[in-house]
Amino acid sequence: MKSKCILLLMLCLLVFSQKGLAKRGQCSGNMLAVSNSSETIVEHSNQVSVYLPLKIQVSDELLACADEIWVEDVYYYSLVFSGPTGYKYAKLLNSQFQNIEPRSGIWKEPLSNRTTQLWLRLRHYSLFPTGSYIGSIKVSVVRRNKVIQEQYLHVIYQSEPQISVSLDNASQGKVSGSSGQYYINLGELKTDMRFYWGIKILSNSSYDIVVDSEFNGLRHETDSSALIDYTIGFDNVKISSAERLYRSYYFYPGVRNKWFGFEFILGNTELMPAGNYRDNLSLTIYPR
Repeated sequence: MKSKCILLLMLCLLVFSQKGLAKRGQCSGNMLAVSNSSETIVEHSNQVSVYLPLKIQVSDELLACADEIWVEDVYYYSLVFSGPTGYKYAKLLNSQFQNIEPRSGIWKEPLSNRTTQLWLRLRHYSLFPTGSYIGSIKVSVVRRNKVIQEQYLHVIYQSEPQISVSLDNASQGKVSGSSGQYYINLGELKTDMRFYWGIKILSNSSYDIVVDSEFNGLRHETDSSALIDYTIGFDNVKISSAERLYRSYYFYPGVRNKWFGFEFILGNTELMPAGNYRDNLSLTIYPR
């Protein structure tokens, strides 16, 4: 009689165990988390904001039973990106670009659609220094605080070389134009006349500069044989209008806002035919 009770108890445990497995097996399916760099959004204002996409897709089976998406940093309690100059801390935003507050190092978002769009936002006071910014995260699909599916992935922002050129404040009244196309009216040309102006270059990478005159001087509008040479002074270096200037500027990964001064010294204008003279002076910047 005693042995029958033991056998009956074992059968009951087996039945309950099978029911438990069946119940857990009801929540299953597939999940895929991706971050497509081509969908990255970059905004420039007082500071630069980068929005990195994080898209989570689930199957119908998983959607029917799971209730939340969890996002966690693999190594830290904050969303940390390592970059060329140190660490950057990201914010997790929902599809409406609203901030999601973490709880104990976990960012939670309700699971209500097959596709959930989230964003990781990085900010910098100026241009991001050139290089890769990499964050390692874990994305989980959860039912009643129990992880059903999870995936590890790297989210990467690649900051490309960027350069911005603008006139300095003192030159804005003397030089017209914008967006890299500037015009200088020298007025009546006189021997040894001088003209000064300056530009500012904002760059997130090292760069080379080439200064070059198209006509090798000021050329007469209708008489191409009439040419007035001049001297260019740039960053404490002087060359004639018939020469080309090369300069290289190196700096450790970061952002540099540098001022450059130009000096223009006209050559001899004696016995030159009257008329309008023109030259196209180019300053070309090649990021490294």
